[in-house]
Amino acid sequence: MKRVAVAALAALAALGVACQSASDPPQDPVWDKQTCSSCAMLVSAPRFAAQLLTPAGDHLYFDDIGCMAAYLTQRKSAAKRTWVRDGKGNWLSTDVAHFAKGAKTPMDYGFAYSETGDLPWSAVLAAARERPKHGSEP
Repeated sequence: MKRVAVAALAALAALGVACQSASDPPQDPVWDKQTCSSCAMLVSAPRFAAQLLTPAGDHLYFDDIGCMAAYLTQRKSAAKRTWVRDGKGNWLSTDVAHFAKGAKTPMDYGFAYSETGDLPWSAVLAAARERPKHGSEP
């Protein structure tokens, strides 16, 4: 049963990669000058950076993977595509990325891309829903 689930997830991931449009690729922010669309800090740590493509075609950048998750959950915003950076500096779709908890991240959400991580993007979104908004009491 576990093999079937793994095979199904692999097939879905491959389909997601195959359906990506070459006309809407991820773009690097202007490092150390672009502000996070959630918390307004500068996007300066590529390892923890994230971005989303809006339905209108705009790229929004985030200094912390958790900031992007919070942005999406708090605003109930739609995203055409979402990406995080892998350990080699490549943008990777959140549909196929795995995450680990416990990293020291810019806004202390603690999520980082990990080749061996066991958390899917849905777990990062769920954690962001439970965290208080920036500037509110914990």
